[in-house]
Amino acid sequence: MKDDKYMDIDFQDNTPKFQINRREFFKIAGGGIFILFTLKDMSVFAQQRPDHSLPTDFNAFLKIGEDGRVTCFTGKIEMGQGVITSLAQMLADELDVTLDNVDMVMGDTDLCPWDMGTFGSMSTRFFGPPLRKAGAEGRIVLLQIAAEELKIPIKNLTIDNGIVFDKNNKSKRITYAQLAKGKKIKKQLTETVTVKKPNEFKIIGKSYLRRDGEEKVTGKAKYSADIQLPGMLYAKILRLPAHGAKMAEVDLSEVKKNKEVQAI
Repeated sequence: MKDDKYMDIDFQDNTPKFQINRREFFKIAGGGIFILFTLKDMSVFAQQRPDHSLPTDFNAFLKIGEDGRVTCFTGKIEMGQGVITSLAQMLADELDVTLDNVDMVMGDTDLCPWDMGTFGSMSTRFFGPPLRKAGAEGRIVLLQIAAEELKIPIKNLTIDNGIVFDKNNKSKRITYAQLAKGKKIKKQLTETVTVKKPNEFKIIGKSYLRRDGEEKVTGKAKYSADIQLPGMLYAKILRLPAHGAKMAEVDLSEVKKNKEVQAI
């Protein structure tokens, strides 16, 4: 994952080339006057972006618990776009586990890899590929560890729903849980990881019910407006009745009668 540049977001591939010749330019411009100028130092327009990037260690994206459940870590958050389900599909497919065996941890800055934010339809396009590569690397590493544990060549092993077994003797098997033991997987690959091709997908591209669908349609989902803390106040901004008006005075007599209201 060291050579990946998924977070180098400049959208140059989406920028159309605007080509126009001199004759076409004057047709559009007509008889108008154009004043063009430039600044000596154009760097003032350069976007200042922190020197952050996604981790190269696949452990930053996933963890396999002692019970065999897989946790997916992402700095993205679910805002109705469905990534709580689709990102889980990506990791499950590349790691060769079932979708219902993947738990999502989203937006936790203590646990999740760095992320610049959830906006611009970038969760799938920019976080999806490195997540898939992390899952693919994790799968290959676990396969290598299984080969050492079972003393069977990798070419004779296969994976099904988080279980590695001998193709010729399914009784010779070992689970992801037994291999990872709920700890960070220290072994990593040095070679480039290849993700699955579309014709190899078992979960990606399939239609699944959204994980948060029931909570949202039943009203059980909690949003920031639902947060209630002891002593918390609800604010209301009083605006002037007309545009451009200036406040001369405010009658707070009625507000002061209510002990539960504070005027700021």
